[in-house]
Amino acid sequence: CREPARCAHCSGPLEATGGDAPPRCGWCGRDTPGWACAECGGTRLRGRVFGARRTAEELGRAFPSVPVRTSGRDHVLDAVPDRPALVVSTPGAEPVAEGPGYAAALLLDGWALLSRPDLRAGEEALRRWLDAAALVRPHTEGGTVVVMAEPALRPVQALVRWDPAGYARRELAERAELGFPPVSRMAAVTGPPEAVAELLAAAELPPDAEVLGPVPLPVPDAGRPRR
Repeated sequence: CREPARCAHCSGPLEATGGDAPPRCGWCGRDTPGWACAECGGTRLRGRVFGARRTAEELGRAFPSVPVRTSGRDHVLDAVPDRPALVVSTPGAEPVAEGPGYAAALLLDGWALLSRPDLRAGEEALRRWLDAAALVRPHTEGGTVVVMAEPALRPVQALVRWDPAGYARRELAERAELGFPPVSRMAAVTGPPEAVAELLAAAELPPDAEVLGPVPLPVPDAGRPRR
């Protein structure tokens, strides 16, 4: 039914671990051998994000007469020649195109970058998009950039308008109201309840420091919660 697969314990995203192993939660680490979709009851899963190699294979079959080059973890290209080709790259490994730059760039899996459970997911996605888009030749010379993401989202609008400074100002203002970094500094401590309590008792915190928690943290390998 294309509903995202979620962990029944913490609602985290499920990840395929390979082979016949059951899917595993990306947040709490629990295996889910008896998983079933809460929406339709189905037990079949399909991938939503594929690696650069799989994408390159599919493009190679779709365009058999066009060279396909990949750049990623196993082999990073520094540059590609000024000749027609398809270049498939993981974020951060984009090679520089000799000459005026790439004729076009297609930024895939925008939803995956923006839906990460991280306060900086939006700014990190925008940074990666800007890095890739900067390698494309200017629009006046025929350059085109397409991003696969919801157009109304703030990072997407910042990319379309090429306005990272405006995005940063708005993000900073909102985080200042909530007391989030970088306006404040935060530190997380994980361990058995007695160890965390001992550390807090011995720590000389500033007068304006705020202590949040402790809260239970599932630890899959121990099978019992810690704080």
